[in-house]
Amino acid sequence: MARVKLMSAMAYDLETYETSGFGDPVIRVLGELPAGSRPFGVNRVYKGAQGMYEEVLSLADADNTIIWESAPRRVELRGEMFEDLFRRQITDRVEIASTREHTMLFYLDGQLAGRIPVFIDAPQSVQAAGVLMEAAETALKKGSICWLTIPQADGTSLQRPAWYVQQGQRLFVLKGDREQELPGLESASRVTITVKSKDVKAAIGDLTADVRVVDDAEEFEKIASLGLGNRLNLLDGEQALDRWKRTCTLVELTPHG
Repeated sequence: MARVKLMSAMAYDLETYETSGFGDPVIRVLGELPAGSRPFGVNRVYKGAQGMYEEVLSLADADNTIIWESAPRRVELRGEMFEDLFRRQITDRVEIASTREHTMLFYLDGQLAGRIPVFIDAPQSVQAAGVLMEAAETALKKGSICWLTIPQADGTSLQRPAWYVQQGQRLFVLKGDREQELPGLESASRVTITVKSKDVKAAIGDLTADVRVVDDAEEFEKIASLGLGNRLNLLDGEQALDRWKRTCTLVELTPHG
């Protein structure tokens, strides 16, 4: 049988969606961990040969141990030319013991069609401290763009996309001639970083970050050199490093949990 491909998917908290219409891409747990999950939805899009398939969803923890599996359910695909969307509400009590990134696996007729990361939100758990930082660091490693909300001198704020160089949880951003326009960044004391997951194509949270301008020439060159591999469509190639030294400002952003 032809293989079915998972085109996209997201697990999201049902209560948030029902009250706001926004699909918050987390499985939420109330109380101290381990604890049972709140009801959540799973949207997924498949592409494959026409026919009926038996679908099973599985949730694995950070150690790749399966902690939950759905009852089999039949789904019908219209054919290779179509992308078929399915929605499912999960009311089972899934025991969650960790805030580390989980994985949802999608099986059709026993074959793995795809997998996605699943983020755990446990706001009442002491163990959850720092979970957003961990999830954000993972998402930033997979992505290339974050969104910065920058306070302006007139009291307003400005949101701009920014490419970056990542060093652990810290981000380094270049601004200046022929590079990204980030007004007021170097004069701000703090900015907000909105982190989006490349896998689920949704924001996973906002982080407040301290701002520091990199004045040391050696540190500037070291970090900016790493940026040569991150910056797309560089017309001057490796010569861009010399241009950055002359015309750009390098800013370090250090997030808080």
